[in-house]
Amino acid sequence: MPTKTLNPTSLNEFAQALSQVRRILIVAHVDPDGDAIGSALGLAWALRAKGLRAHVTCQDPPPDDVTFLPGAEAFTSRGPEDEDELIVAVDTGDRRRMGRHYVDHDLGERPLVVIDHHRTNPRFGDINLIADVPATAMLVLEVIDHLEIPLDPTIATCLLTGVITDTQGFRTSNTTPDALAVAQRLMVAGARLTEINQQVFFRRAAVTLPVWGAALSGATLNQGVLWAELSLELQRKHGVGGGASSGLVTFFSTVREAQVAMLLTEQDDGIIDVSLRSKPGVDVSGVAQAFGGGGHPQAAGCQVPGKLSEVRESLLEALHVSLGETA
Repeated sequence: MPTKTLNPTSLNEFAQALSQVRRILIVAHVDPDGDAIGSALGLAWALRAKGLRAHVTCQDPPPDDVTFLPGAEAFTSRGPEDEDELIVAVDTGDRRRMGRHYVDHDLGERPLVVIDHHRTNPRFGDINLIADVPATAMLVLEVIDHLEIPLDPTIATCLLTGVITDTQGFRTSNTTPDALAVAQRLMVAGARLTEINQQVFFRRAAVTLPVWGAALSGATLNQGVLWAELSLELQRKHGVGGGASSGLVTFFSTVREAQVAMLLTEQDDGIIDVSLRSKPGVDVSGVAQAFGGGGHPQAAGCQVPGKLSEVRESLLEALHVSLGETA
């Protein structure tokens, strides 16, 4: 059995909070990945099995590679409504990552619960279920166990997708024995590892090909940092949004000469979405945190207001300084 990592007191507080409500809103972080969507859906299905009304929301739509998950079509982009009695933020490193409906907005009397595995998390919830494990989905499983909710194939599929995506198919350095033990348990519960891998890593819409081609042709290797950018002009030319780049920065990180890979995606609200990946031994979470984001040593990100060229130069400078300190 995997190691239990969450504070029992916090788990009891969450169980107590759930006993006093009927309707819960589960929020996945902006620009969501498979762990955010899988964790949100896995928790939602579990709470529904307990007789609660659980709704899922995210500022941005689920990426194409996880739309196969049961319930993914139910995601909305709304903020809290009067009927929502409890808000749960999953895989969300800080409050800003909850999205525009939640930054600096008063949640009223509603308790905010945070379930997250980012070690940079400032514990911004009223109840914090936070531990440094490979995927938030593993923490959601601990919560489900504590609530004594039995696993079924639907819950297991959502949670295993979270574990698989945040370990890149058990290929990253954060793949621990606990992560493998959780995967085994979820497979026993009915999740199909091969099918999830196929959906997440080996299916891509044809419309993404010219976008990837443009990004690849414009990629630049500079002092150990391989970077590329997706401007609004490029996205509009090919009729796609930022989601078309899903998986691209991870592909960049496979380049032998690159210690760090960076992808900058321009958004129509004047924000530049920055995704960072690095080789083992190179920590990019500090740079992401310095720019208002966060994440893990080898996978981090941030959202920075400004012009694409200016944000790029600022990030490159910070990354080069960081690499110089690592050397």
